[in-house]
Amino acid sequence: MPNDNASQPSHSSFERPGYWKLVAAGEPYRLLFVVGSVLGLLGIGLWPAYALKWIDFYPGLMHARIMIEGFLTCFVVGFLGTAFPRLLDVKRFSLEESLTWTVALITASLCHLFGNYLWGDFLFTLSILLLVYNLLTRFASRKDTPPPGFILVMLGMLCALFGGTLQVVIHLSPDGINYAMSTFSRLALNQGYLLLPVMGIGAFLIPRFFGLPNRQNFPESKKLPVGWIPRALFALFCGILVLASFVLEANNYLHTGYSLRAFAILLYFFRELPIHQAKFNQGALALSIRIALISIPLGYILMAIWPERQAAFIHVVFISGFSLLTFIVASRVILGHSGQSHMFRKNLKSVYALLALMCLAMLTRVSADWLPSVRMNHLGYAAATWMIAVILWGTQFFKYLSHEDCES
Repeated sequence: MPNDNASQPSHSSFERPGYWKLVAAGEPYRLLFVVGSVLGLLGIGLWPAYALKWIDFYPGLMHARIMIEGFLTCFVVGFLGTAFPRLLDVKRFSLEESLTWTVALITASLCHLFGNYLWGDFLFTLSILLLVYNLLTRFASRKDTPPPGFILVMLGMLCALFGGTLQVVIHLSPDGINYAMSTFSRLALNQGYLLLPVMGIGAFLIPRFFGLPNRQNFPESKKLPVGWIPRALFALFCGILVLASFVLEANNYLHTGYSLRAFAILLYFFRELPIHQAKFNQGALALSIRIALISIPLGYILMAIWPERQAAFIHVVFISGFSLLTFIVASRVILGHSGQSHMFRKNLKSVYALLALMCLAMLTRVSADWLPSVRMNHLGYAAATWMIAVILWGTQFFKYLSHEDCES
């Protein structure tokens, strides 16, 4: 099995531009992926702390906010801030912009950590608003058209803005929003904000993991190319189905809501991302992506069958789905931007370890709800397993963050 320390292009130290110069050159992922990983460890670490009685309060809401608005948002901003300007051939993000998001997301997470959810949600919403503003201002000067699936990315950003704004309103006026609207806003923030961009970005990026034809690729053109609008409308249709599933769930039509969400995901992936046609034995990254993409609809299918177990099965979506997918996409971004693209299809030990530990963490967390006498211990074990996976992954991949792609 190849070692992760595969041979690298030779650089002398004075030839490398340096870590901060690479961030300033329009690659915010180099900073935000590290910060996001640390925030993820912070948010997950609340569960072992609670199980060991180091803290005396139930950290459910605190954990959810730090993971969504801190950990995952750092990876979202880091990826979009790096990829979007390159896709459209526009001005890249500056060091000041990258640092602004970093400070804002760290501060938002710390606000949640200390129980100030109002300011945490406000800073998160402000950060997403700033991201959308910066993307739209650059869009006006584009030399190319984004992939049609990116309409789902913008729909996801709207979910984040809507959900975050309503959470702020709820903090200020707890009785001002009815139950259904409050639930919808929470679903939009906690799931729609992540699920919709995963669908949109995945359809463009993930075929590269399997060597599949990319149905999101169109000839470079500032005007909409032929065939772009039908694919964008199909993406929008699937996105609307996801939003409709949130409405159904918010009104307690749980079976129907979860079933519709799973259907929308499978429908979009089947047409735009047919991994069922991909060959196996394409390396650790491809296998992990396959498991992550299966986990997301599988979690919703299980919730549709056993809605009373929603709190358990949602972790199939979040742990072996979103979390695993986040780190695997981040792995490819890091390798691709550091001149290590020859490792894309290698059997990387660190990635197999990440995959195995994330799946173990998911199974441990899900099983906890069937073991009430030791539930808190299982939450602690699942969290510790997740943390070990991320630390091992970071140890292997963060060393490449100061390397540039000598071919770019």
